[in-house]
Amino acid sequence: MFSSDLCGSLFKRRRFFYLILLGLILVSFLVPFDNLFHDWLLPISNTRVATLWAHTADFLGNGLVLLSLVLFSAFFIPDAGKKKEFIVNSLTVFALCGIIGQALKFFIGRPRPGTGLGSWQVKLFSSENDFHSFPSGHATTAFSMALVLCHYFPKYRGLWISVATFISLGRLVGQSHFFTDIAASILIAFLVTDFVLKQRFYGMASLYSRLQPLKGWSKSVYMSGEK
Repeated sequence: MFSSDLCGSLFKRRRFFYLILLGLILVSFLVPFDNLFHDWLLPISNTRVATLWAHTADFLGNGLVLLSLVLFSAFFIPDAGKKKEFIVNSLTVFALCGIIGQALKFFIGRPRPGTGLGSWQVKLFSSENDFHSFPSGHATTAFSMALVLCHYFPKYRGLWISVATFISLGRLVGQSHFFTDIAASILIAFLVTDFVLKQRFYGMASLYSRLQPLKGWSKSVYMSGEK
């Protein structure tokens, strides 16, 4: 049931994948393809199907909705230890992605497509929602939770990634974000989830076990001092 890989083949060449996403974001400073893509989507965005898609993506991509659905899936993990690990990792990934995403929104202050401003006509340190386009919170949450599910339920990884993609594209169709906002969201989701699930940052259990040698050493020093 459980996989040692984060999400199968998606992570076999993850470094190259990270560079592609980062490259797209950097190139968008020089080539205005975000605006071109936005203009190309405008006719599609005005259709009933696109409106329904955008509203559905907005609901499903809500952080509390997604987190609740992911935590509910813990009931399908029979092993108590794995279930606890799954819950801790899910909450950790959710919290880290949320903190990073909101911090970037505030510091960068990228305008949303509907404002009529240039894609990188930023307003630094902005608390206005119209300048919180980069990155997409919905896409970050969707992909991060999907990747957690891929790790623990690899049999259905195609479904998890498809749902995350549906939510992310829905934010584009709904004119809430630029293309590179979604690219940045996916990059953040992969990096954070990879970091957490590869045990580079996992709960107090790992931290406690790593501190055991230090605890034993300090105890022996204390005992020798008492003598």
